[in-house]
Amino acid sequence: MKHSRTIGWSNEQFERVATVAYRVAGLVFPTNRQASAESAMRRVMATLRLETPAALLHEVGQPGEARDALLAELTVGESYFFREAGALSVLEREIIDARRSPERQDEPLRIWSAGCATGEEPYTLAMLLRELGWAQPAHILGTDISRPRLDAARRGRYTQWSLRGVSSSRVERWFSARGKHFIVDESIRAAVQFQSLNLVSDEYPSSRNGTAGQDLILCRNVLIYFDLPTVAQIATQLLRALRPDGWLLLGASDPPLADLVDCRTSMTPSGVVYQRADGEPRAHVARTPLTPAWHHDVIAQAVIAEERAPSLPKRSLEPVPPMYAESAPLAVDVPTDAVAAYAGGDYATASRAAELALARDGSDASMWVTWIRALANTGQLARAGEVAAAAIDRHRLEPELQYLHGMLLLEGGSVAEGARAARRALYLDRSFVIGYMLLGDALSRLADMTGSRHAFENAVRLIDRLTPGAAIAGADGVSTVRMRQIAVERLRTIAPSP
Repeated sequence: MKHSRTIGWSNEQFERVATVAYRVAGLVFPTNRQASAESAMRRVMATLRLETPAALLHEVGQPGEARDALLAELTVGESYFFREAGALSVLEREIIDARRSPERQDEPLRIWSAGCATGEEPYTLAMLLRELGWAQPAHILGTDISRPRLDAARRGRYTQWSLRGVSSSRVERWFSARGKHFIVDESIRAAVQFQSLNLVSDEYPSSRNGTAGQDLILCRNVLIYFDLPTVAQIATQLLRALRPDGWLLLGASDPPLADLVDCRTSMTPSGVVYQRADGEPRAHVARTPLTPAWHHDVIAQAVIAEERAPSLPKRSLEPVPPMYAESAPLAVDVPTDAVAAYAGGDYATASRAAELALARDGSDASMWVTWIRALANTGQLARAGEVAAAAIDRHRLEPELQYLHGMLLLEGGSVAEGARAARRALYLDRSFVIGYMLLGDALSRLADMTGSRHAFENAVRLIDRLTPGAAIAGADGVSTVRMRQIAVERLRTIAPSP
């Protein structure tokens, strides 16, 4: 019998290069990523005409071209314009609207794209501000550890691939075509500042480099490259870089932060967003030095996987274990005050009251919904996923429970499962607007643009049949007007159906 080659480093020098990448930039390579990392290192060797791994190790030992090329190859720098419009809608819904008040209009709006790659995201933010009619001062910052990518960002020169899904009207408005390339409008390029920044350094937040006092930070699909202690370190510094009412958005594949750092979370139509908790943000996990054998990094990646996994729960008939001791007193009228506490934003009380109510009688599907939403809004996404699975076991025909389960699956990175949950919700209720919204988001992430467009078109069609200003069923108070705006914005970012 032939034995397959064990995944790992083929040469000890490659492992030492990986150690440099960790010490410099915090990048980790568990066993299942070592082969791809080694391929990236070999590409750097070919580019720099280095003949041996030892020569590569020597070159990356100090700052310079070789180290820059290594870090660029070891991380995925692929991006595109108007990516995940649902997340970008937070800019309008939570920030721009609040900033239109007269007392705040003179304050510069500050937005930071951390890990901006070749610049598509910060340029998108500048374009969105123009489209939203923002005329006040704004500071848009794009940072990345890769200097070659930053150089490309400053040139503002892109291929059609970076514009996939962007409407022709937006392309005509914000780009000029030159052969096979598209050049970002000069005024948009002038609105964005790019600079090199290492997220594992202590260079931020700081007024010197413009990273302090941010209204919005986007750091999407960046934390996936780090071990758990480093994620906690970076998240703590990013939260410190926010204004007290600022927002932090991560990518769907990034590890959830609620169990790692002090923060507040909210489940929105665009997914989970983070804000500073009261007081100075602190990490719950301290970063420790790298061991030569690399063991703790592999273990840390396994811990990250375990942290993600509960958000992707398998349905089980086992009862959900209680979070609170049975003797713990609760001065509320259960279950009435669970709903009242949730409506008042006291999600911790709402969660506890809902759990106690369901311990007495688990037949109330709406109380399960309250518990799941309250858990999610206090950052307990893993627990919310467990509860959602248990709730579906009791109430298989409730579309809102299927929807919430799908939202949590999507947030945990299980996009295909999230799409299936959305379809189950729509099978139960063909007029379930937020089910179409969830399905549209999931299909767009799966690159099914035709299906995504149809889902959002169905949502708009159903909304138009409702009374203007009415609440959308299962949308946690979002009105028909606002939900229609979100759906239309999603449609603008999707290529027309063939």
